Amino acid sequence: MFDIGFWEMFLILILALLVVGPERLPKAARTAGYWFGKARRYIEGVKEEVASEFDVNELKRMVHNQEVQINELQSQLNETVSFDDDKGGQEPAEPEPAEPDYEILEEEAESDREKGKSGD
Repeated sequence: MFDIGFWEMFLILILALLVVGPERLPKAARTAGYWFGKARRYIEGVKEEVASEFDVNELKRMVHNQEVQINELQSQLNETVSFDDDKGGQEPAEPEPAEPDYEILEEEAESDREKGKSGD
């Protein structure tokens, strides 16, 4: 982190001994070490949080790219199927978008609720 050599550390130790005094130096060193460690842990936490945020954005981008590729493959597949069906070389029909499955599940849940009401 810091480029401090032996002589610089020795000079800092001598100055601290002169300023703080020999009886309070161990307590001051513990306090300084505590705050230095606390700052270091905080900085590491921030680094990890930023790195995880970048990872989330990267994953979202990858999922979006995969969805785009899947849509392209589906359209190519639909074009191929329509060419086989036409056999006349006509232009392919517009592919119909697939309906999501959750609507079917909602309809089933509603019919289950209605059955439950009629059973009472």
